[in-house]
Amino acid sequence: MAYPKVDESVWPEFLERISNGEAVRVICKDKSMPSWATVARKIAAEPEFEKQYRMALEFRGMLLAEELDEIYRDTRAGMIDPASARVAADILKWQAARMTPKIYGDKQQVEVAASKGGSYLEALTQVNAIEPVVLTDERDTQAETLRARDSGQPDNG
Repeated sequence: MAYPKVDESVWPEFLERISNGEAVRVICKDKSMPSWATVARKIAAEPEFEKQYRMALEFRGMLLAEELDEIYRDTRAGMIDPASARVAADILKWQAARMTPKIYGDKQQVEVAASKGGSYLEALTQVNAIEPVVLTDERDTQAETLRARDSGQPDNG
Protein backbone atom coordinates (compact mmCIF):
# COMPACT_ATOMS: atom_id res chain seq x y z
CA MET A 1 0.00 0.00 0.00
CA ALA A 2 1.43 3.37 -1.01
CA TYR A 3 1.23 6.16 1.51
CA PRO A 4 1.09 9.83 0.59
CA LYS A 5 4.43 11.62 0.80
CA VAL A 6 4.55 14.17 3.62
CA ASP A 7 6.59 17.34 3.27
CA GLU A 8 9.18 17.21 6.05
CA SER A 9 8.61 20.90 6.79
CA VAL A 10 5.25 20.11 8.47
CA TRP A 11 6.79 18.17 11.37
CA PRO A 12 8.17 21.15 13.35
CA GLU A 13 4.77 22.88 13.13
CA PHE A 14 3.02 19.64 14.10
CA LEU A 15 5.19 19.30 17.22
CA GLU A 16 4.84 22.98 18.10
CA ARG A 17 1.06 22.76 17.93
CA ILE A 18 1.13 19.82 20.36
CA SER A 19 3.49 21.74 22.66
CA ASN A 20 1.08 24.67 22.62
CA GLY A 21 -1.71 22.49 23.96
CA GLU A 22 -3.53 21.40 20.83
CA ALA A 23 -4.83 17.83 20.75
CA VAL A 24 -3.15 15.51 18.24
CA ARG A 25 -6.58 14.40 17.00
CA VAL A 26 -7.47 18.01 16.17
CA ILE A 27 -4.11 18.67 14.48
CA CYS A 28 -4.44 15.56 12.30
CA LYS A 29 -7.84 16.76 11.05
CA ASP A 30 -6.17 19.86 9.59
CA LYS A 31 -5.71 19.34 5.82
CA SER A 32 -2.21 20.83 5.99
CA MET A 33 -1.09 18.28 8.59
CA PRO A 34 -0.37 14.54 8.28
CA SER A 35 -2.98 11.95 9.22
CA TRP A 36 -2.72 10.04 12.49
CA ALA A 37 -1.67 6.91 10.55
CA THR A 38 1.24 8.84 9.03
CA VAL A 39 2.21 10.23 12.44
CA ALA A 40 2.08 6.74 13.98
CA ARG A 41 4.31 5.31 11.22
CA LYS A 42 6.84 8.11 11.74
CA ILE A 43 6.88 7.58 15.51
CA ALA A 44 7.44 3.84 15.02
CA ALA A 45 10.15 4.28 12.36
CA GLU A 46 12.17 7.20 13.78
CA PRO A 47 13.36 7.07 17.40
CA GLU A 48 14.47 10.72 17.29
CA PHE A 49 11.02 11.85 16.16
CA GLU A 50 9.44 9.67 18.87
CA LYS A 51 11.60 11.48 21.44
CA GLN A 52 10.51 14.88 20.08
CA TYR A 53 6.86 13.78 20.03
CA ARG A 54 7.02 12.63 23.66
CA MET A 55 8.65 15.92 24.66
CA ALA A 56 5.87 17.86 22.90
CA LEU A 57 3.30 15.80 24.82
CA GLU A 58 5.10 16.61 28.08
CA PHE A 59 4.92 20.32 27.27
CA ARG A 60 1.23 19.93 26.48
CA GLY A 61 0.76 18.18 29.83
CA MET A 62 2.39 21.14 31.58
CA LEU A 63 -0.06 23.51 29.91
CA LEU A 64 -2.99 21.33 30.94
CA ALA A 65 -1.76 21.44 34.52
CA GLU A 66 -1.66 25.24 34.30
CA GLU A 67 -5.33 25.20 33.32
CA LEU A 68 -6.10 23.79 36.76
CA ASP A 69 -5.10 27.11 38.28
CA GLU A 70 -7.51 28.91 35.95
CA ILE A 71 -10.33 26.58 36.93
CA TYR A 72 -9.56 27.15 40.60
CA ARG A 73 -9.62 30.94 40.22
CA ASP A 74 -12.81 30.91 38.12
CA THR A 75 -14.54 28.63 40.62
CA ARG A 76 -13.59 30.87 43.55
CA ALA A 77 -14.88 33.87 41.62
CA GLY A 78 -18.22 32.09 41.09
CA MET A 79 -17.78 31.94 37.32
CA ILE A 80 -17.86 28.12 37.21
CA ASP A 81 -20.19 25.73 38.98
CA PRO A 82 -18.10 23.75 41.54
CA ALA A 83 -19.43 20.40 40.30
CA SER A 84 -18.48 21.24 36.72
CA ALA A 85 -15.12 22.54 37.90
CA ARG A 86 -14.45 19.26 39.69
CA VAL A 87 -15.14 17.23 36.54
CA ALA A 88 -12.93 19.49 34.42
CA ALA A 89 -10.16 19.46 37.02
CA ASP A 90 -10.23 15.67 37.32
CA ILE A 91 -9.91 15.29 33.56
CA LEU A 92 -7.05 17.79 33.38
CA LYS A 93 -5.23 16.12 36.28
CA TRP A 94 -5.56 12.72 34.62
CA GLN A 95 -4.28 14.03 31.27
CA ALA A 96 -1.40 15.95 32.83
CA ALA A 97 -0.37 12.91 34.88
CA ARG A 98 -0.26 10.73 31.76
CA MET A 99 1.61 13.25 29.62
CA THR A 100 4.06 14.33 32.33
CA PRO A 101 4.28 11.41 34.77
CA LYS A 102 7.58 12.57 36.27
CA ILE A 103 6.04 15.87 37.33
CA TYR A 104 2.31 15.28 37.82
CA GLY A 105 2.03 11.49 37.90
CA ASP A 106 1.17 9.39 40.90
CA LYS A 107 4.12 8.65 43.13
CA GLN A 108 5.34 5.12 42.62
CA GLN A 109 6.74 3.39 45.66
CA VAL A 110 8.29 -0.04 45.63
CA GLU A 111 8.92 -1.84 48.89
CA VAL A 112 11.49 -4.59 49.07
CA ALA A 113 11.50 -6.98 51.98
CA ALA A 114 14.19 -9.49 52.82
CA SER A 115 13.13 -13.11 52.72
CA LYS A 116 14.56 -16.23 54.26
CA GLY A 117 17.18 -18.00 52.28
CA GLY A 118 20.17 -15.68 52.23
CA SER A 119 21.15 -12.68 50.24
CA TYR A 120 20.67 -11.93 46.58
CA LEU A 121 24.43 -11.90 46.10
CA GLU A 122 24.72 -15.42 47.54
CA ALA A 123 21.96 -16.70 45.24
CA LEU A 124 23.60 -15.07 42.21
CA THR A 125 26.96 -16.60 43.13
CA GLN A 126 25.34 -20.04 43.31
CA VAL A 127 23.72 -19.60 39.89
CA ASN A 128 27.01 -18.50 38.34
CA ALA A 129 28.83 -21.49 39.88
CA ILE A 130 26.65 -24.08 38.11
CA GLU A 131 28.44 -25.88 35.29
CA PRO A 132 26.92 -25.26 31.85
CA VAL A 133 25.11 -28.17 30.22
CA VAL A 134 26.50 -29.21 26.86
CA LEU A 135 24.27 -31.13 24.46
CA THR A 136 26.15 -33.75 22.52
CA ASP A 137 23.27 -35.88 21.23
CA GLU A 138 22.26 -34.86 17.69
CA ARG A 139 18.61 -35.46 18.55
CA ASP A 140 18.77 -32.54 20.97
CA THR A 141 19.69 -29.96 18.32
CA GLN A 142 17.47 -28.22 15.79
CA ALA A 143 17.71 -28.95 12.10
CA GLU A 144 19.38 -26.35 9.94
CA THR A 145 16.09 -25.72 8.15
CA LEU A 146 12.93 -25.44 10.19
CA ARG A 147 9.64 -26.58 8.64
CA ALA A 148 6.08 -26.08 9.83
CA ARG A 149 5.49 -29.82 9.44
CA ASP A 150 7.97 -32.57 8.97
CA SER A 151 5.97 -35.30 7.29
CA GLY A 152 8.99 -37.12 5.98
CA GLN A 153 7.85 -36.29 2.44
CA PRO A 154 9.89 -34.05 0.14
CA ASP A 155 8.70 -30.45 -0.01
CA ASN A 156 6.99 -29.83 -3.37
CA GLY A 157 6.67 -26.11 -3.11
